[in-house]
Amino acid sequence: MPTLKRTLIKTVLPDDIPRLAKSGEERLSKKYPQSAELYDCILQSSRNNFGDDELIEQVYKMLAAFGMDNQQAKLSDLPDFKQLIQEHATTIQSFAHLKLEAVDETDDSFKETMSSLFCNLAGLTQTKLSLVTFAKAMHFLLPNLFMPIDHKYTLQFFYTDPPYKKKEYVRYYMIDTLGKQKQCFLQVFEQFKQFAQKHHALLTAQVDKTSRWNRNIPKVIDNIIIAHVSENME
Repeated sequence: MPTLKRTLIKTVLPDDIPRLAKSGEERLSKKYPQSAELYDCILQSSRNNFGDDELIEQVYKMLAAFGMDNQQAKLSDLPDFKQLIQEHATTIQSFAHLKLEAVDETDDSFKETMSSLFCNLAGLTQTKLSLVTFAKAMHFLLPNLFMPIDHKYTLQFFYTDPPYKKKEYVRYYMIDTLGKQKQCFLQVFEQFKQFAQKHHALLTAQVDKTSRWNRNIPKVIDNIIIAHVSENME
């Protein structure tokens, strides 16, 4: 497994959680002022059918709004993107009842299914950015279970040697295998899960259904990382 530079539990102290969650949300609101409304629409959408055209199109639009359809992180064309999600809608549906803070640590079947889904959905992007594309897409599909991952904040927080490098004229360029990216995803998922379970009550207190971004525990933790990196690592 890739070597972690730091862990969430040891780095983020309980007393700092409320402030960092609020700060991260504020930073995100300034950077993506128009996207919170679409995020709200996605959260309000039914999770009874993950093959639904409207939900998938909303997710696609949200990924594009977050820069996942530019030259370096090119999404697959919408028809292909939609078909891939629909092909695996049953597997995604099997996760719909789960929450990050309540995932059974001994559930090997869940880990195996999640690993297979990561590989099966690699085609959501035309580039090698499977790690980021998968994590963001799964967060929008299953916001209470999966966390978004990006290069600037998540991977910089966790890794000294993440599965990408900077390249001239290109901000980030994935160079490692799909297998290593999957390992990073599983490792980051475990970090989020441990943190969510240890600080469940405190994180739940930060969830506000009327806020712009602090709408669920995975996104609250993501906002905490955004604030921590912004304050200490940029």
